[in-house]
Amino acid sequence: MKSNRFDRHSVLVLFTILLSPLDVYAQNVPTYTEHIAPILSTHCVNCHRPDGIAPFGLDTFSAAQANAERIAEVVTSASMPPWKPAPYYGPFEGEPEITVAETDNLVAWATNGTPQGDTTATPTDPTPSSWPLGEPDLIISMEEAYPVNPGDSLEHRNFVLPVDLTERQWVRAVDILPNRAGNAAIRRGRVMLDGSGTGRTVEAEETLPGYPGLIIDHAAFPQGHILVWSPGQTPTAEQPGLAWSLEPGTDLILQLTLQPRPETVPVQASIGLYFTDEAPALRPVGLGLNSKAFEIPAGNSDFVIQDRYRLPVGVDVLELFPYMHYLGKTVEVTATLPDGTEVGLLQIEDWDFNWQDSYRYAAPVHLPAGTSIEALFTFDNSSTNPRNPSSPPVVVRHGETMMDEMAEVLMQVLPVLPGDTEALIRNLALKEARNDIIGLQAQLRNDSNNAVAHNDLGVRYLDIGQLQLARDHFGQAITIDPGYAEPHFNLGSLLITENNTEGAIEELRRAVEIAPDYAEAHNNLGGLLASVGLIDDAVIYYRLAIQFNPRHSEALYNLGNAMLSRGNRVAAMQHYRNALRYAPNDAEVHSNLARALTDENEIADAVMHYQSAIEINPELAPALIGLAWIRATASNPSLRRSTEALMLAEQTVRLVGAEHPEVLDTLAAAYAAEGRFDDAVTTAQKAAAAARVTPGYESTATAIDERVNMYILFKPYRTP
Repeated sequence: MKSNRFDRHSVLVLFTILLSPLDVYAQNVPTYTEHIAPILSTHCVNCHRPDGIAPFGLDTFSAAQANAERIAEVVTSASMPPWKPAPYYGPFEGEPEITVAETDNLVAWATNGTPQGDTTATPTDPTPSSWPLGEPDLIISMEEAYPVNPGDSLEHRNFVLPVDLTERQWVRAVDILPNRAGNAAIRRGRVMLDGSGTGRTVEAEETLPGYPGLIIDHAAFPQGHILVWSPGQTPTAEQPGLAWSLEPGTDLILQLTLQPRPETVPVQASIGLYFTDEAPALRPVGLGLNSKAFEIPAGNSDFVIQDRYRLPVGVDVLELFPYMHYLGKTVEVTATLPDGTEVGLLQIEDWDFNWQDSYRYAAPVHLPAGTSIEALFTFDNSSTNPRNPSSPPVVVRHGETMMDEMAEVLMQVLPVLPGDTEALIRNLALKEARNDIIGLQAQLRNDSNNAVAHNDLGVRYLDIGQLQLARDHFGQAITIDPGYAEPHFNLGSLLITENNTEGAIEELRRAVEIAPDYAEAHNNLGGLLASVGLIDDAVIYYRLAIQFNPRHSEALYNLGNAMLSRGNRVAAMQHYRNALRYAPNDAEVHSNLARALTDENEIADAVMHYQSAIEINPELAPALIGLAWIRATASNPSLRRSTEALMLAEQTVRLVGAEHPEVLDTLAAAYAAEGRFDDAVTTAQKAAAAARVTPGYESTATAIDERVNMYILFKPYRTP
């Protein structure tokens, strides 16, 4: 796909050939104050300033004058301002498109003595705005500076930034603001979400702020969003309707790629969040093209890797983020439409890890269902590649360290029809599982004794329902490393799917013996013990899960259920409320809390939590029937809504059928509240009959019979 923009390189080369000093003197020679300072401020000073990432500043007249010839050279060759996509791709937002007139002025100024101009006039302030999008709604900062020491290689460091929120916020934009000194060392930033608290645990084990790692499995971009930041990049807000959710209890992980300088640099950064009151009307999806099963031979200067995907639904492509390491040479993404037409989405002809970026289209690119998207990566593993980290070159495989390689393009796409979103997500999950399986199989061909790879491959087989293959690989992981807890946990999960509760309990007990702080294993073991009636034992393991991870919302919820089963409603409610601190959008927690509140006669609060549960999950039957009962029978007239009660009860019948005694009892009460006493009598009699044969409900039959007698006398039921 081509835009209507000119090819900067050909135009500028022609300009410099034709230009002569005599021609320039015949014109008005540009001056720094009037012409040059505004251009540098717009295109250059974000990076070229004191403590900036560029090697020299351009924020003063003397600095610009000293580098005038270099400026003319790089704008003529179009190597600056830096922009990696090839011409005719895009257009993308934030392109540093320097105009012909601006280039003319820079070259003319450099070739005609660099005049300063009116020294009494005040030139444009070259200092960039701290927050180009304006003051953020919330600023979260690193508490301590991290020292980047002199060295030869890039460093990847993750910093945990807790977010103090009491309710969900919709985020429309994100920006990163480094401290002045640290700006010189930061090459790239990513903002990811960690709802597990794992980042805090890992960081607590480090002496210095943050913890190392390029790929971390406990944090991710918000679903369907790409939060990448580069020095000098102008941040942009998500298009309307595409905000993402930030929940209370979620930590931000700020991953910084750091470039050592000749001296130690203290790095400290802040994240600026911009909120909107509008919940997203649209749901983007992350589409990945990648390969995890390659081996680049030593000395090969043109090694090609490709991946493709056929769209099952129509989408609009919003953004792309290509990613390779130091051996990367070129990357090209092409879409072939069902009619055979090819659309170029992105091409980078000279990959540079130091200038990787995400690219958002100025206008979405529509691709219909049936389109085939292909990503083509080339790598240079020869000694002529100046960025090659190995000398002499060695065989390089897929991996997470900078001595390994990666080949990936992450795309943000928006399904054209909202109903297509889930279908696309399911289809992509199969593609991701396939790529992971192929990559893990390649790892095991190179190292058959890799216990982690066996375990991970077992997980992917479990995900796609290949239980015997999953069992085989979990078993091999356990044989290779008997002290490895995760394959026991995963084997327990497999046994649960086979209804082998006893075997699953045994595997989870082994997991927590090996790793006593394995919170997830403690929680799942508690759940299994509760399922066989061992509530006291279950409570012990729920408490252990919470001890090792106080933010474990599922363990808090399960402990609340255990307390409720013991009749301790006050303790149950406290655990439910704690669970909601870390999982405010868990409909089942809201519903169970509302049930406990109802039993404690805190009806107004119960209504609020039932409503929250139904808003989150409109098909959650316990919440529907619980709220219906209150709306039909509340003793407080202000809480009764007979029409709403009947609607909720009928909705529950459509979801679960008309056989459950509680559903029938509530439907009868709603009929009575509406004055439909004949229907109330008939339905309540069915409810009483069902209660007598339904385990756990036998004792309610007498109370339902009493309500039948009330309905016969044209009296609605009111809760005492």
